Amino acid sequence: MTQAVPDSPTSWFFKFCECALAATALLNLLLIPLEFLPFSFFGKYGHYIEFMLIGTVGLALLRSLIYVWVWHRCEQAKTVHSDLYHAWLQGIIRYWLALSISSYGFAKLLKTQFQTAEYRLDMPLSSVDGMGLTWYYFGYSYPLAVIIALCQIGGSLLLLYRRTTLLGAMILLPVMVNIVLINLFYKITIGAFFNSVIYLISLVFLLLLHRKRLKLILWTVVDHLPAIVLGRSWTKHSLRLLPIAVAFISIKALLVMHPEDQTLKGTWAVENLIRNGQVQPAAAWLTDRKAWSRVYFAGFEGCAFSPNPYRFEFSESLLGSYEFDSLQNKLQVAFYSSDTLRATLSNRTAEAMRLQGILGHDTLDMQLTRLHR
Repeated sequence: MTQAVPDSPTSWFFKFCECALAATALLNLLLIPLEFLPFSFFGKYGHYIEFMLIGTVGLALLRSLIYVWVWHRCEQAKTVHSDLYHAWLQGIIRYWLALSISSYGFAKLLKTQFQTAEYRLDMPLSSVDGMGLTWYYFGYSYPLAVIIALCQIGGSLLLLYRRTTLLGAMILLPVMVNIVLINLFYKITIGAFFNSVIYLISLVFLLLLHRKRLKLILWTVVDHLPAIVLGRSWTKHSLRLLPIAVAFISIKALLVMHPEDQTLKGTWAVENLIRNGQVQPAAAWLTDRKAWSRVYFAGFEGCAFSPNPYRFEFSESLLGSYEFDSLQNKLQVAFYSSDTLRATLSNRTAEAMRLQGILGHDTLDMQLTRLHR
């Protein structure tokens, strides 16, 4: 019997990573039928999903350890054709990624993803969780969802061919990095986060298979245009850093020029409003647009005086820009559709202040308490 000769011996760690990803892919494929179960099943047993995911990873790692141990010993004994094993394992990873990622793309095209429940549309924005914000943001524009979907489907198609695997991975990698960060920081479901991380690791693995080519293209290849001589080397290095330094300094200068943007920034509740010497009743906002219940200072975005204590509406609020002199405690608000408010702030702390001023023919005396920044 003729012995198979290994074409490309690889390290134990490389084999382990490859096997672990392929095993995870196969186990993940076995979980696909769960998606077709009724919602009542997930309502009753959904809390076991986390344990199932942990079990999937654990089983994949255990299987890979055993398989790689046997494979590596056989390779050292020159009794296996390792390149054929690599071809099968990498093929499993590529086809699994294509199936999984393209399914998310088709979900966007068919509008089964990024759809916001009607009741969420009536919730105050500050009460919506990260997942609700994400779904509403991406679902607001169907063309944007289509573009993301086409990137996912197109990149998945490229993964199905060995010649275009590198291009497909490079297209999908930035998409998946963005998805992983959103899933993490916007607290999307644990299952979505787990899947996105596995997809990202698999794409990175496929990229690293071509690390020599990538190094040649991204690092080794040098532009053949003639070098610009600027005297000493430190001059050229300084010029390289200049755009970044200018960007930082310009933004920092704006903050220094407008310190009031941070001093007053936030939402303030009007605890007491006296207009022309008369205390305004608590229910006055129902009939009087100038019986304000909330004052919003939003930095560069200006400010707003709103009568409604429960929600904000542009149509019933006064909007404008403001300037604040913290040394003299002078506030000037130029409303876009009304007169200018000139006021003095007193008893000012981080959580409360008193505003006294004149707006048109009215004198105002307001006690404000900060709700949140």
